[in-house]
Amino acid sequence: MKSGLFDTVGSRVMALIICTSLPLACVAGMLAWHTYLVTSNNSFERTQGDAISARHEITTDIDRTRGTLQVLARIGLHEEIAPRAFQLIQSINEQRYCSLVLNDHFGRAVTSLQATMGRDAVCAPENQASAQPATAHTEASRPDVEVHLQGPAPLIRIIVPLEYIDRAGETVAGRLIAIRPLVNAQLVNAGQYTHPATDPENGATDLWLYTGETAPVALTANRKISNPWSVEVLAKLKNDTAADLQTDHFEVDGVYYTMAPGYGPARIVAVSTRSIAETRALQLFLARVMLIVLILIVELLLVALAAQRYLVEPLEKLAFSVADWRRHGTFQPDLPRALPLEIRQMERAFSRATKRLDRHEARLTRATKQQDLLIKEIHHRVKNNLQIVASLLNLQANRIKLPEAREEFHLVRDRVRSLATLHRHLYPEGGLSALDIRAFLEELASQIFTANNRCNKGRVSLSLDIESVPITPDQAVPLSLIVTEVVTNALRYAFPNERCGSVQIRLARNEDGAVLTIQDDGIGLDATAQSDAEKREGIGLQLVRGFARQLGGTLEINSAVGTVYTLAFPIQPVRRTIL
Repeated sequence: MKSGLFDTVGSRVMALIICTSLPLACVAGMLAWHTYLVTSNNSFERTQGDAISARHEITTDIDRTRGTLQVLARIGLHEEIAPRAFQLIQSINEQRYCSLVLNDHFGRAVTSLQATMGRDAVCAPENQASAQPATAHTEASRPDVEVHLQGPAPLIRIIVPLEYIDRAGETVAGRLIAIRPLVNAQLVNAGQYTHPATDPENGATDLWLYTGETAPVALTANRKISNPWSVEVLAKLKNDTAADLQTDHFEVDGVYYTMAPGYGPARIVAVSTRSIAETRALQLFLARVMLIVLILIVELLLVALAAQRYLVEPLEKLAFSVADWRRHGTFQPDLPRALPLEIRQMERAFSRATKRLDRHEARLTRATKQQDLLIKEIHHRVKNNLQIVASLLNLQANRIKLPEAREEFHLVRDRVRSLATLHRHLYPEGGLSALDIRAFLEELASQIFTANNRCNKGRVSLSLDIESVPITPDQAVPLSLIVTEVVTNALRYAFPNERCGSVQIRLARNEDGAVLTIQDDGIGLDATAQSDAEKREGIGLQLVRGFARQLGGTLEINSAVGTVYTLAFPIQPVRRTIL
């Protein structure tokens, strides 16, 4: 029998220890994981705060610029003093404007002021051209604030309507247009633009503008994260823009992305890496997990050693003692005294049980020996009785003068002898055994030849071709009587007038069972059909057919050339009985 994984006491104890320790380990691990998740969620909150802070600063700058232009519009701007007013505004705002333009109501520039920092890429002429209207007549339909991301840096275009006085002294409607960076580039380059991302404890954070139609544009000049825009990130942002989502946050390859509303169609995307606090939280989480695993392993080892010493080893010794008792018949367990009460009670119960079993086994052994002697005596007496009956029949036949009666006695004698021979093969000295059909048929045929004053290799020869076929005792009796009847009839009636011939006995297996064939090359049944001997033989033929039915087989007799008896019968399973 194969042993399973949990068949031993040690494996079951270890399984119980693991099952009781795993819940505690899982709870501790879940608490550590929750702490890490809380700290990790701070990354999204931090990047969201950075994006909102940047939007607040941009909105404040735009409102401040709009307020400046509205003040300039309310004082009644004159065409001749407009350049000096623009210079004053530019100086007050520390050269923050790329250009200040006064347009008439046709969209033509009346006067303008370009930034003196034209070498800067933010206010380069080609970058300002992207913020100009496509045609003059669409100027009135443009919004008052526009964000342009087509150039190397984001620009904002602010339009304020006003009435100014031209050179002729007439009041004319126009537009005051200011183009400036979305974030003050000079302050950013100088390191004066501050937001929460500059704190190294909070991790590196970069701010970008994204519209979904153009590539992301950086709001911070000194970017701390290189190549944050993978194909997966851009696809995610594009899907969010197409779905008109204003806020979203996700994480890709350890980089955190938070999208917040910007200004106009642009959205602010804050890109951040893991902060020092988050890294510490991850390290602390891993340390706690390793500590939990270490404590669990140490606990399992200690409990396993204790269970092995005080529980498993005593039970194994008890089991070895029982196995030794089964082999040698002695039960003497060498168990320590410091044992649990249950194991001591089990040891005492085994001791009492083994003593009782030894007494019962001794009684059974004596009874078995007596039974064997009785069975041997019964078989011996049955065999002797059958031989005595055969001898009595033979003696009685010799005293009978009538030939027909003497022949009948001889037939009965042969049948009894065949049963005695079968009994000797079925019940040897050791008890009931499987019948060796080959040896039995050889002895039975020789016995029949001897009883009919024939010898093998004489005038009538005997040929045997016997395969090893399992025959049950119930089948052996009718089979032996059939062989006796057929071979006896062949020897007595098939070879008259000193005729020579042969008798063949074949036993073979086939798909359905076994086939017994007894064949002689004598005169056949048809030649003796009218004789008195054949009339007597009719009783033997009836016996043969009756025995064939008892075997559950079919009998065929063919007398075209000699006589051939073919008996096909099924093979029954042999039930072995040990006496």
